[in-house]
Amino acid sequence: MKLAFTIFRYFPFGGLQLDFARFLKEGIRRGHSITVLYDRWEGDLIPGAEYVHLECRALTNWGRALEFEKLAGSYCDKHPFDKIVGFNRMGGLDYYYAADEPFAGHARRKGSLIRLLLPRYRVFERLEKAVFAAPAHTVVLYLTEAQKKSFQHYYGTEEKRFRYLPPGVDSGFVLHEKADAEPIRRKVRSEFGIREDAILLVQICSSFRTKGVDRVLDVLAKLSPELRSRINYLIAGNEEPGDYRKQAEHLGLSGQVVFAGPRQDVPDLLTAADLMVHPARNEATGTVLAEAAVCGLPAICSEVCGYSPMVKDAGGVVLPEPFSAAALTDALELSLRLPGALEQMRKDALEYARKSDFHHRTESFWQYVEEGAHA
Repeated sequence: MKLAFTIFRYFPFGGLQLDFARFLKEGIRRGHSITVLYDRWEGDLIPGAEYVHLECRALTNWGRALEFEKLAGSYCDKHPFDKIVGFNRMGGLDYYYAADEPFAGHARRKGSLIRLLLPRYRVFERLEKAVFAAPAHTVVLYLTEAQKKSFQHYYGTEEKRFRYLPPGVDSGFVLHEKADAEPIRRKVRSEFGIREDAILLVQICSSFRTKGVDRVLDVLAKLSPELRSRINYLIAGNEEPGDYRKQAEHLGLSGQVVFAGPRQDVPDLLTAADLMVHPARNEATGTVLAEAAVCGLPAICSEVCGYSPMVKDAGGVVLPEPFSAAALTDALELSLRLPGALEQMRKDALEYARKSDFHHRTESFWQYVEEGAHA
């Protein structure tokens, strides 16, 4: 097939971008001719595809998004494709990969007057409506039932247009039983100067505020002194720590908090950790939660995470909404101080990992796209 993949911005390590790269590589392997239309690209190009830079000149994100839709539509009109697959909300798509929660939900919390006055809200809602509202024909590749119900709530999107994609954890994430895990645990802890008997909390994210890094730092500072002294908190992600490093210093935590930057060895970090923390403010799925589950690592996450039911099934803790620091404090105190609690969480996570399948999102994606091309 001759396909167009549209993506506004690509950068390494983002959840949507990692899925985009996996889908693209598999499509190339299957022999499809794929043209990638993009505005901004960071990192290496993926060999085997054609790349077209649609240079958007607007100064605002909403202006660039609107311009990108126009330029992509014009290009596809002049260079016909069998199917157009979009990774950002815009009109003219045959398939849309829904990695995020509805923008409409965020916008409506701001109030009708702000939405009417600020072009950002009008534009992003219009782009979303082009995908989900009738008479759109776009097939929506969605990730959780909660996400699907949200889109249907705001736009009345027909059930027949949705296709479910299972978790798509990279094959590099595997469960290491204890004998294999110990050398990895020692190696990671040695690199960062973390004691063998320390409790290592880990968070993997690219948007520190959205994923709640500040929430974790505030709560760590409020833990009982005896427990706080035993904890190290490692954050890996492609964002400058800036204000968060200052926050850790202000709270007296700088010696216990590690900003590791973007990492290629995330599976090792998860194997070396004792608990994942992910009190996100917004999270359509939380692929990192599925990655932790694969590695048998228990997690504490906020209820807004699409994969929060998975966390609960895997023996973790789901924090109710609205978020409260007290709930996260209690979850950490009970998990880390109650005799045998963390060991039981780990046991439950390992059992869940052994019986679950996390690795077939890419295959399902291509099954839908290829079936649709012959429909």
